[in-house]
Amino acid sequence: MRIVAFMLATAALSVVVGSCLWAWASDGFWETIPLYPCVAAAGTLAGLGLALVSTVNGLRVRSRRGWNMTQLLPELRYLPGGLVLDGELVAWRKGVPYFPLLTRRLLNRDRSIAVTFMAFDLLEIDGRSLLGTRLDARRSPLESLELNSSYWMTPEAFADGPELYGAVCDHGLEGVVAKKRTSLYRPGERGWVKTKNPDYWRRDGEREAMARKHKRRALAHI
Repeated sequence: MRIVAFMLATAALSVVVGSCLWAWASDGFWETIPLYPCVAAAGTLAGLGLALVSTVNGLRVRSRRGWNMTQLLPELRYLPGGLVLDGELVAWRKGVPYFPLLTRRLLNRDRSIAVTFMAFDLLEIDGRSLLGTRLDARRSPLESLELNSSYWMTPEAFADGPELYGAVCDHGLEGVVAKKRTSLYRPGERGWVKTKNPDYWRRDGEREAMARKHKRRALAHI
């Protein structure tokens, strides 16, 4: 395995019941599931910040939509070899992820803007595919790599949904992504749940963009 298709998330609403955060997804299931910080979910929505990074036989970086970003991110060439990682690119403003700076770095090729690759998942290590391995079993070798530097890091995973979601909203971040600890990585399928901050600063613009997209699709079928 080298570069594969992304596993995707389903948008959801959230309800706090006691000490659990329950997610109601559009495919109709309720679950209390462990939550992972979605620190740069604006990039996730736009399909720009999400990245699959392979260091098998050299560096390759690909966006969710297939854009080859390898030449735009020379700092990632120092990642350990033999890995395939699923994660997200983040540009920071005053210690907070700021999507406009990320677009300037990637679209305008402004290398004065530093970016960090957030490694959320490990899909291959030293020739061994982990796609058929549970999430908690994939996290263990990912964390053992200690990918923490100015250019990449492995965000912490959280089990306290309400506390994490509250902190994300308090800090103006976009939301959280919930993943089952027993889940396998299924490229191209939707198996995670994304719960958004209702007061996120880009939310209204995102809704308008989605409405225009659905309108174009409807018109195309007339």
